[in-house]
Amino acid sequence: MKRYFFMEQDKSISNSICLERFDIKGPKHIFLKKDAPRLNDTTVLYLGENSGEIAPDFLQSPVYMVSDMVQKVLSMYEDSLIFKRVVMIDKMNSSQIIYYHVLFEEIEGLDPLLERYPDGTEKKVCLSKDKIGDYRAFMLKDSRIRKPVISLEVAESLLRRKLTGVIFKEIEVV
Repeated sequence: MKRYFFMEQDKSISNSICLERFDIKGPKHIFLKKDAPRLNDTTVLYLGENSGEIAPDFLQSPVYMVSDMVQKVLSMYEDSLIFKRVVMIDKMNSSQIIYYHVLFEEIEGLDPLLERYPDGTEKKVCLSKDKIGDYRAFMLKDSRIRKPVISLEVAESLLRRKLTGVIFKEIEVV
């Protein structure tokens, strides 16, 4: 049986980097693979004056961004992903950090018998193994939860590389 996880940023990390004019712990904007043509190949952002020193390997805000290491792992397992380079410049220390804005494929992967609340939110997220197929990293089109989903193979590969600032929450698969 395949196992899948939601990938989330660990927002409890203290001394995390912060962007100028953006809150990396705040709201997110989700861009998908279909949005790739209208996005720049490279974007430059600036770290804030009081930026911390810890650079998490996954940032949820202002957009989904991953470190160079995570980008390499994701691209090994899922060739449908598109990555746009993000250069974060630290003016105070005359340095830069490279991230990648990851654009996930959006698929309908929820179990058709899933129970929902009256507002359409899932009572419990449950994936359909038949709908997921061989995808290893994706977003759910038919869910109100807007977090990346990755397979166990991807999660294990990331964890072997001493990942920083990422939380995995398992999702049931039927």
